[in-house]
Amino acid sequence: MLYRKLRLFQGMVYRRLCHFLPAQMNIVGKMNVFLDSKYSLLHFGEVFASRTYYPAIELFKAPPKSVLDLGAHQGFFTLLVESHMRQRFAGAKAEYTLYEANPRMIKEIQNNLAFAGMRKDQARIYCGAVGKRSGKADFKICKYLDCSGISPVFDVVKRIWAPYLDIEENLEKDGIAAPQLIKIDIEGSEVDLFENYERLFSKTCVVVAEFHEFNTFLEKWHSMVEMRGLQLYELTQDSGLSRVEIFINRSNLEAYNAGRPPL
Repeated sequence: MLYRKLRLFQGMVYRRLCHFLPAQMNIVGKMNVFLDSKYSLLHFGEVFASRTYYPAIELFKAPPKSVLDLGAHQGFFTLLVESHMRQRFAGAKAEYTLYEANPRMIKEIQNNLAFAGMRKDQARIYCGAVGKRSGKADFKICKYLDCSGISPVFDVVKRIWAPYLDIEENLEKDGIAAPQLIKIDIEGSEVDLFENYERLFSKTCVVVAEFHEFNTFLEKWHSMVEMRGLQLYELTQDSGLSRVEIFINRSNLEAYNAGRPPL
């Protein structure tokens, strides 16, 4: 019991010192991440130390060529997918498109991808909100950065007007095909996203999305997702206030894994 208390105390002290003494985490090979804040330690654990996202990635028997990371935070989901790519599909290359509305996080994403050895031309990073196709979002930056978004009402330390960016327009401009894997963690904008991007979701294979029930009822959410040709595959996390679910377009996924064009 005493040893456990000592360890907890040491952990608490380290979380306050990690800005000056970052932890170097080796993911695989020469992929490294440096964790230099309480937030980065928490976020790294949520992505890499839980099974929340793993089942979505493991559904692929062929390497995804295009990955869309909406609500990228520090870019850890992108690094998780890339680590799987290097271990399971040696030599395969994926293109990543990341969106993050909090300007404070953009430099951290760039640094994390660079430290992990990812090429600059492998990832495109956009600073802006997603959900609607135009206009501006009243984006709230919270004390706990992983809660920042359009919906939070507690622990808000700053508000900014973030421009809504058109995902499909940017994919076309960048010459990137429809993504096979989409991750959504946009703190309340997921309903707007599904309402405004019917074609995007009809072409994808796997979607892993965090849903917040304060925006709409769960039954309505599932009905909306099903209208885009997606079926619930697995619930991987349920905190009560939010839940992370994996959806698949079965025909698209089977065709992609078999090397055939989507139906």
